[in-house]
Amino acid sequence: MKKLRPALVILFLAIVLFFSQDITKNYPSLQSLSQDQTTPHASYWLVDKANNETLTHTSVPLSVGDEYIDSNNRVFRITKIIKDKAYVEQIK
Repeated sequence: MKKLRPALVILFLAIVLFFSQDITKNYPSLQSLSQDQTTPHASYWLVDKANNETLTHTSVPLSVGDEYIDSNNRVFRITKIIKDKAYVEQIK
């Protein structure tokens, strides 16, 4: 049994490495960030893409697809995040 132990450990590690690489294909959130996105920031400025107006500043972690409702009940969706700016488009 002692002679089989190293072979089983190597086989187990090979299986784990094989399946961990396959998981990232099925879950895009596990893939590395795209060129448009960088590492998460501590805070973001929400900027309207239509007129380049700064809407607000937040310290909440954001991601593409999140929505924001302003004080006038306008709904915006985040379309792109670059460094500390989250660009939004108004949803009609």
